[in-house]
Parts: sequence; structure tokens; C-alpha cells
Amino acid sequence: MPITGPTPARHAAEQYEHALARVAAEPSAPIALAAAIPFCAAHCLYCEREVHVAQPADVIDAYVGALLAEARLLAGRIGTRHEVLQLHLGGGSANELGEVQLVRLVDGLQEAWRMPADAEMSVECDPRRMSQGHFDLLRSLGFRLASLGVVDLDPAVQQAIGRRHSQALIDDVCQVARESGFERINLELMIGLPMQTLPRWRATLERVIAMAPDRVALARYHHRPQSVPVQRALDASALPEEATCRDLWALSAEMLCEAGYEAIGADQFVLPDDELALALRRGELRRNLVSYTATPNAALLGLGAGAVGEIGGSLFWSEAALPLWQQSIGEGRLAVVRAQMAPAASNAMAPLERGFERLGPRWLS
Repeated sequence: MPITGPTPARHAAEQYEHALARVAAEPSAPIALAAAIPFCAAHCLYCEREVHVAQPADVIDAYVGALLAEARLLAGRIGTRHEVLQLHLGGGSANELGEVQLVRLVDGLQEAWRMPADAEMSVECDPRRMSQGHFDLLRSLGFRLASLGVVDLDPAVQQAIGRRHSQALIDDVCQVARESGFERINLELMIGLPMQTLPRWRATLERVIAMAPDRVALARYHHRPQSVPVQRALDASALPEEATCRDLWALSAEMLCEAGYEAIGADQFVLPDDELALALRRGELRRNLVSYTATPNAALLGLGAGAVGEIGGSLFWSEAALPLWQQSIGEGRLAVVRAQMAPAASNAMAPLERGFERLGPRWLS
């Protein structure tokens, strides 16, 4: 199915209602949920997300309440008999939510729909703000995969992008997550950033491999200061050339595969016993808007400001401006403002998935 242009806002809400009606017509069909948590401690200079930094507890409390109100609106549209096969909390950083807020959110979603004990539950976290208590709580709530935004371990690159953390911190956070019972640790890296060179990137990869994460994800930085104002603070003259970016990606694939990881796409590397690698061998691997997944095909409902959902090949964007999104939900209206027809997320991977051309932005915490 060819991609068509975005649907005007006046029609997007109507198209979303029609898509939800199709989901409602199959009450035994599973669903997936992706909840956007648009909060961070600081706005890193490479990040394209519309995030709100250093927000007080009452603002986050109100947001969680609106998320649950949106879930109730959706449950009213599609019914409550659906089983949730996948739940992802992304951001921003999910660990900007306090413990009470996390419990309230997950409990509320479980009240709206059935969530089996083996649901694929993943969470994006800023490793600089994780604690043993946070990991323990998340694991007790059913989360099994933690994605940690590492980006790059080179001090010069970190200085250039306004995001600083040591290898020792990442090591410690990974260890704490494992001690809390997390089954998969995914470290997220980004190429194409200012000051990146092949020798510096090789050193970062060596240190990441030494940490032995279960998964390594790659993203590519795209410099768009006209539409992403925070990127204006980056030194554009220090960005690597296109050819260098290709070399950085090729070096990543070479080193990770030599270390025993398997490439399941241009941007994801996993250990051979990972369920994603096993699903690939069985021909059952899919990719949705969250990630590669071994779960069966399911409608993905986006929750929250700026969330994106996918139903039957159609993409639906919610209002990204937090006040407008909250106003819509408060008035009992779903906040979808844009829709676009696209190839179904469950399509089999094309050969280009493994090439540099398929490497795009990936949301990092």
C-alpha cells in the first residue's frame, strides 16, 4: 500500500473513530499500548521530541490523570475485553513519574483492559535518574525490558550534545536493573552527532560491548534546527559527513556482530537467544511503532500528548501541545489531530531494512 499524504485535521478524528470501530468489532483481538511520557529532567540538544523539563509533581499528576481518562475514552470505544499484549512507556523519560504515579498509571490501564502476566512490557529510562527503588517497582508492575539512553560515551561528544554521564554510571544502572529482575537491557546509541569520529565511536562500542547488554539499538541524528529549535545550540560545523555516518554504522554492525550479536534490522542488534532473534528465524518477527516485537499483530493505541498509534495500516497522531491535549481529553474528546495511511506495521521486513538507508531517528531517553 503506498503512503499517502497526511489527512487534514478536520477529518483525522473521524477516521480514528472509524478505525476504533473496526477494533471494537473484534472484541477478542489483542491490542498494544504505547503511552507517551513527555517529561525529562533536561532537553538534550539532539532531541526532536516535544518534552517538558523539570516539571513539578502536580503537573505530572494531572498528566497521569488525563492519560487514564483517555484510556477510559478508548475503552468506551473498543470495549474492555481486549487483551493487552504489549505496553510501552516512552517519552521523554518514564522515570520522571514517581512511584505513586507509576502504580496509578499501570493499575488504571489494567482496569481498562486485561493485561496477562506475560505481556511484553517495556520502559524507556534516563539512566542518570534511575534508582534501585524505581527498578524494583517497575519490575513488580510487570516491566521486563528497560531501554537506557546511552547515545555516546565519548566526553567530547557528550559535551557537544549537552548530555553527560560516565561509563561507570551506565555499568551501575545495568547491574541494578538486572538485580531487580529485568530480563532484557537495551542500550540506545546514536550516530551522526557533533564530534563523532571513527576512533571515538570505536572506543564507545568497545565499552558498550564490555557491558554485555541484551540488545543494542542504533539511531541516526538528523539536524533540523528550523523545526527543532533546541538543535540550534549544536555546532553544525562539527557534524560528521554523510560518508562518515555510513562508516560509523558499518563499524557498529561489524563490531557488534563480531561480539556475538545478531542484526535483525539496520538499527537493532540482539543476542542469539533473544526472543527477537528466535522470532526472526521462525519468520514471525514484526515491527510496529514501538520496536521490533515477537508478539502477534495487534492494533497499537497511542496514549498521551504527541502519541502515535497504528490501526490496520493507518497512523494516528495525537495533539502534541500538552495544554491542548489535556483540554481535549478533559472535554471527553479524543485528541487525534492527524492521520495518514501507511504500509501495515506487520509487513515482512524488506531487504533494505538491513541497509544504512533504513537507519532513522529513534527516540532516546
